[in-house]
Amino acid sequence: MQAQILEKIVAIPRIYDGVQRIAGREENYRRLMPFLLRAKGEMLLDTGAGTGAITRILDPTIRYTWLDIDPQKLSGFRQKCPRGLAVLGSVTEIPLARSSVHTTLCVAVSHHLTDRELGKMLAELARVCGKQFIFLDAVEKRNSPVSNFMWRYDRGSHPRTAERLTTMLQEHFEMEETQQYSIFHHYLLFVGRPIGAA
Repeated sequence: MQAQILEKIVAIPRIYDGVQRIAGREENYRRLMPFLLRAKGEMLLDTGAGTGAITRILDPTIRYTWLDIDPQKLSGFRQKCPRGLAVLGSVTEIPLARSSVHTTLCVAVSHHLTDRELGKMLAELARVCGKQFIFLDAVEKRNSPVSNFMWRYDRGSHPRTAERLTTMLQEHFEMEETQQYSIFHHYLLFVGRPIGAA
């Protein structure tokens, strides 16, 4: 009951953004920045985009496209970017053409998906991605009391180890770089390109 009430409160866009900031969003953004800069002048698809908070740090030449399944998050994105391009839909069925975006971005999504859903999402991201795939999510670390506490209250119920995620990612993407680091949670940052991309 408490978890459900907390979920509803945290779903409010302004509160959601505040929680993300407290949880270490700025450090995550700092680590993402060098890879995001590669999308200058290109189209970037942000999957599971939440309220589109990442637009704040993007180069203005990037053609940002928001994708999420949550109408409440869309209202938060619209407050930030009233004219921004947005697609309300599932990450497992992306309504875009093959290789139609330069960069696909997936931040804090995988732990909300079953293995089957995650596999479908990764296949879809590899299909629409022309050049660069950027993935970042918290990972399961059973010997970390702080991380375990945070997982107890997270809406996502499918945390995975960094090793398991890397294996799943490499089924669809050639790895260029990975980083593992800790803030409160433990994180995996994976950057690559779709297998077979020119």
